[in-house]
Amino acid sequence: MITTLALLTFGAARADEALTPDQKKAVEEVVRQYIVAHPEIVRDALIELQRQQEQAQQVAHQGAMTELHSYVDSISADFVQGDPKAETTVVEFFDYRCPYCKAVAPRVDEVVADDKGLRIVLMEFPVLGPDSLFASRAAIASRSQGKYMAFHKSMMSHKGNLDQDTVLELAKEVGLDVDRLKADMQSPEVEALIKRHYELADKLGVTGTPAFVIGEELVPGAIDVQTMKAKIKQARQS
Repeated sequence: MITTLALLTFGAARADEALTPDQKKAVEEVVRQYIVAHPEIVRDALIELQRQQEQAQQVAHQGAMTELHSYVDSISADFVQGDPKAETTVVEFFDYRCPYCKAVAPRVDEVVADDKGLRIVLMEFPVLGPDSLFASRAAIASRSQGKYMAFHKSMMSHKGNLDQDTVLELAKEVGLDVDRLKADMQSPEVEALIKRHYELADKLGVTGTPAFVIGEELVPGAIDVQTMKAKIKQARQS
């Protein structure tokens, strides 16, 4: 160890000079011999590395959660199921073409109906290709005609393939002016909102749909009603 410190001191004294190949080889050999004699330092180093990584992940997770909560607190009531002023919030990342999202939709409706102190914030997160992106753009654009929630429920309950023609047919069925909708879909605000949702999902570690954020917990998958209610209760208690 003394030899190693001496070499490090020597190296520091020559900060502007590179080690010669022989000096570098000598340093490496001293380090190797020390590690062989004291293998526990490798274990200790790995434990410390894991601790630092876990700490960094926790800090990043908390930062992402804070950013998400700040975002949903300012989001338009158009994207909210339940009471927009409710104290308890559940955030759902979803895709209109995701069969698991469609399966969980009635469960979300049931939980909202049973819990008057709850709001569900719907996060458009089109990840299943161009048709999904088209559907999300259309849904977001429908807000200008006051039809978002009706259009959202129509697309979520649709059985079968949800291609672009079908999206426009459903839009017409819920009373949307389709020509106006197409124009509104090109709005920079629509693109910006979807981009923002991608960014938040990436920071949170959301990799698929559906995914819920309940309190400070990310809950992936099409969870059942009992699990959803239990997570909400836990979030309220904490």
